[in-house]
Amino acid sequence: MKTRRFSILGSIVLSTMLLPSVFGNHRTGKLALPELLVAGDFDGDGSLDLAVNVTGFDMAAIFLGNGQGGFMLKGHVQLDTLAKGLGQGDMNEDGHADLVSCTAWGYTMRLLLGDGLGGFTPANELKGDGEPTRLILRDFNNDGHLDVAVNAPDEGKIILYFGDGKGNFAIPSTELERYPRPFGLAAGDFNGDSNLDIVTTTRTGIDPGTAHVAVLLGDGNGGFSQSAFLGVSSRPSSVAVGDLTNDGKLDFVVAGAEPHNTEGNFISTFLGDGRGNFALKQTISLGDGNLKGEIALGDFNEDGIQDVAYPVTSDVSGAHSTTVLIFFGDGTGNLIAGPSVTVGQEPHSVIAADFNKDGHLDLAVTNRTNGTVSILLGDGSGNFTLATTLSVISPELSDGSVTFAIQRAGTSYCQCR
Repeated sequence: MKTRRFSILGSIVLSTMLLPSVFGNHRTGKLALPELLVAGDFDGDGSLDLAVNVTGFDMAAIFLGNGQGGFMLKGHVQLDTLAKGLGQGDMNEDGHADLVSCTAWGYTMRLLLGDGLGGFTPANELKGDGEPTRLILRDFNNDGHLDVAVNAPDEGKIILYFGDGKGNFAIPSTELERYPRPFGLAAGDFNGDSNLDIVTTTRTGIDPGTAHVAVLLGDGNGGFSQSAFLGVSSRPSSVAVGDLTNDGKLDFVVAGAEPHNTEGNFISTFLGDGRGNFALKQTISLGDGNLKGEIALGDFNEDGIQDVAYPVTSDVSGAHSTTVLIFFGDGTGNLIAGPSVTVGQEPHSVIAADFNKDGHLDLAVTNRTNGTVSILLGDGSGNFTLATTLSVISPELSDGSVTFAIQRAGTSYCQCR
């Protein structure tokens, strides 16, 4: 059990909002290692902001956007040990964006409630299982409230936590079993019954030494049945859902591979028939290397067809890459190689959103080794220009002198090294 030393600084007037000096509760490692990131309007100004899990320091960095593509580091919020999965949504339905995190070594899922001013307060923590690394927020039981689906790779499960719209979750959780080493997670209505379904990548599949994508069809009450196991290349790490053919039926893109793969990086497209069935359309081999994080889908060249942004984590030499690959969809489910974009070392995950409100999709990429986030502004033709590079840590965090301080009105809770 963790111990904490508390001190009250009554002589200092502290804001109830998250401040730039809010640190993580401890450090898993000596490097910041930003990985997953999400976008949302955290301070209610109509501009997109960013939350980035800083895995090495067990915290999330909060950046407030100015609506012109610029961001300011607001501060950090405490997470548990080895923060991995991250999602954002209004979990208590107060009109403010909240954060949900899962931690691989903490075995927890943590809810942090937003105050609408850019600050977050820990509100609920649930026991996870199987070193969780990914989560998604959706309404899986059609009650109008957001739920959480989180993976449990070491136990071969996907765990569902059903929300009540007040920031609480039903106990016990629902466990979907027999999915070997599930990793990437995504959701959509694959069979047209108005109920959300789930797709997950599995590191191993039905046969030893194989990898698969599993499709789980939802019944609208929180129950799921397995629809298909689809074979893919070694150790898939990410899956993203979209309509690649503009036929009104959802498809998905699978990408990888995780570190220690035997076949190298790849990207595959699977086309849906609208009844929950999928067929492989295309696989592109990208050579030796790996993908540790998440790809992103979006119409980058504004031709009405979904495209893909792919952060190459390591390259063919095994060294850290600095490349994000852009693939353009052709409307039939095939992807065509487009431009590549240079970012920081070891790009982990990418998300697509319009950060400067010019009507064109932009990209935000975490650079794991550099401890930074790259903001790339799109021009609507499929090209991206590096606008700014953001450090996920403030100067006082880099010296390692203090490991935890979370400030509220009149009180500072502190744990020192």
